Parts: sequence; structure tokens; C-alpha cells
Amino acid sequence: MGDKYSTKKISSTLIEEIKRALQSVGNFGSIEVYITKGIVSQITIRNIKKTVNTRNIDNKLS
Repeated sequence: MGDKYSTKKISSTLIEEIKRALQSVGNFGSIEVYITKGIVSQITIRNIKKTVNTRNIDNKLS
């Protein structure tokens, strides 16, 4: 399993995992890739829900 997630020899499996993670992020969010001893050990996906348009708040405060 380690070879599929190696950062030294990047496999198509790893590319697909990262691609799926990127596609799953909505309009706002991020992905984090954790590496342990040259192996991708975790991909964390964060979706952020914006509750307020901060640009409008800044304009109202001016």
C-alpha cells in the first residue's frame, strides 16, 4: 500500500485521490495532505460555509 502513496514516485492512485479531494471541496474550502516518512498518510478535506458576505460588512462599517 505504501508504494501507491509515495511522494518519491507519485502514482496514478495518489493523483486520483488528490483529484477527488479537490473536486469534493465546494465554493470555499481546502485540502491538507499529510506526509509521514515519504508516504501520504492522510488527506483532510474542509468545506467552509460562508454565513456572511464580509465585503458587505466592510462597506457598512466604512
